Amino acid sequence: MAADEESPLIGGVQDGGKKSIAINIEVIRFWGLLAGGALLGSGLFFSTYMVNFPVHDNPSSFTDKLLHGAPSDFDASQTYIYKMFHFNHTCSFLDFNPSKTVSALVIMLHTLPVMIFVICHYCRIQIQLDAKFDSLKSVTKILSPFQFLTLMYFYMVFVNSPYGEYGSPEALHNFILHYIPYMMWQMGMLCMAIQQCWFISLKGRIPISWVTPNMLWRYVQFLMVMFVIYTVFVWSFVFGHPIWDTSTQPGNAVAMGIMFVWDFASVVLPTIFAYFEMKHSDESIITFYEVSHE
Repeated sequence: MAADEESPLIGGVQDGGKKSIAINIEVIRFWGLLAGGALLGSGLFFSTYMVNFPVHDNPSSFTDKLLHGAPSDFDASQTYIYKMFHFNHTCSFLDFNPSKTVSALVIMLHTLPVMIFVICHYCRIQIQLDAKFDSLKSVTKILSPFQFLTLMYFYMVFVNSPYGEYGSPEALHNFILHYIPYMMWQMGMLCMAIQQCWFISLKGRIPISWVTPNMLWRYVQFLMVMFVIYTVFVWSFVFGHPIWDTSTQPGNAVAMGIMFVWDFASVVLPTIFAYFEMKHSDESIITFYEVSHE
């Protein structure tokens, strides 16, 4: 029998019917990226109202803080990260229980959708027939698995909390194990930006009319530079030779600026683009069926 569009793509005979699901993968990416805001918001809430750090006797109750204006029992200036860098990273509000436990659950609202997007985006790129996509196809075979792994193991930032007395080898070791999964996640976000900007430029479907392919390339270059500066900055403190002094101004403000600019450029901007892209991108069809080899 001649093959047609209903024929299985692998050897065997189709057994039973088919189930097809239409999805817009940009919708998945949008909600996955947006969940980062829910993560930080829930972490800030629980740290402010429920965390007792440094641990002391007779902390105020949750209701006293929330309803009666009692001061928070979370002193952010006593965290290991603050003592190392002289300011707190946004993750400092996710590092102490019960905030840490809640955050470890909420983070799945980010990682699971974005991991699904990575798989679907890989397939979307690989089915492009135009030869102009060939280089992107080759690069994607490397970048997509890497992104998937960085997202899958991002939860390790909650397993390896930066606890301990500042200056002790054990505390430094804890911080390194805490930072590496975050650094890998940053690399994953950078790879996603490269693939996404490259794809929509080749496709000719940049969702914002005044944005040009050259602007997208400059954006990717900016992210690359920011990632290098961010990473070198952190590791310079780990090795005990900070590349600039953050205990005074303007060094402290510059370091905080890099942190917030990275968050905006790597998460907020892609979320905005995903919102516009999901209104213009085509749907993808996932088809499931069984194949009998008997």
